[in-house]
Amino acid sequence: MGADDDFRSLRIRIRNEDLALKDRSNLFQESASVCISLGFLEVWYQNGFYVKIHDIPGTLSGKILRLRANVPPLEGHTEIKGNNVTDIAYKEIPLLEDWDDQDAREAVSQLPVVAFDPKIHFPKVCRCVNEVPNLLRVKGHPHIVSLLGRSEAGELVFPRYQQPFLNGSISDYRRLLLQLADAVIFLHLLGIVHRDLAFRNLLLSDDGQDLILCDLECRYGSFDCPEIALARDNGDREQEWPYSEKSDVWCFGVTIATFVLQNNPRTPWQHTDNFVPPVPFDWIFHACLRSNPDDRPSMVEVKGMLESIRYVDCYIMTNER
Repeated sequence: MGADDDFRSLRIRIRNEDLALKDRSNLFQESASVCISLGFLEVWYQNGFYVKIHDIPGTLSGKILRLRANVPPLEGHTEIKGNNVTDIAYKEIPLLEDWDDQDAREAVSQLPVVAFDPKIHFPKVCRCVNEVPNLLRVKGHPHIVSLLGRSEAGELVFPRYQQPFLNGSISDYRRLLLQLADAVIFLHLLGIVHRDLAFRNLLLSDDGQDLILCDLECRYGSFDCPEIALARDNGDREQEWPYSEKSDVWCFGVTIATFVLQNNPRTPWQHTDNFVPPVPFDWIFHACLRSNPDDRPSMVEVKGMLESIRYVDCYIMTNER
């Protein structure tokens, strides 16, 4: 078998194992609300029970968070810490900070009107005052979605692309991830932190040759990143969470996994277990997901890591591992 055959085989095996774990797990069955923190998960079930599960790898609680064990039968509010299952006082579901949509009508009104055609255009309601200025600043970059103007109804108008569903070769994923890295590097050069790099915010050109990054609101973001999760655990207001270029790097690593595996994990703890992209992308993924942001590479360094992937006699090689 060649390198691409090995890659596709391993990719399918990882994906199938992940789907099987999700099917067997009862962690989120009949859940009413979930809160992910830095070192634990809280679940409120529809039957009224509250459960707190701590991340202690190799124990019952750690296995539950990685979908490798089930939540035991519950008789009340429960804390699962290591292999210990004990009663716990009920905790009310925390109220999430409600971010109302901002009034961006003035910025939208300055855009040219586009004759909207649903076959080639995609409409989007502008919810954030930063979105239009950000889109205008990046206009022309080949791998960031291009703002065409506004519709008569006052919606933003973009070219219509397809979803990035792909069963590609190593070179396909390398090429497209390099394009995404270029897009993020460009944002960072402009002082823009995306905050929400994710599989759901990727688009693919009709010919499958170009990956396009979208969603430049840069207001709402992922809170699975360790420093963001810690800020939330500490009760910091969402507007003060420390999104940075290094939190974008963390999200880029997650996106490598979700893009290559064409799926999303149920919990962030799966990234330390089964939800890891196959060689040759695994080491880049692990570098991006280092807990300390200072230990993560920059996006320029991530691009260099992707560029180092090459072929020698049908074997995958990298300049450094």
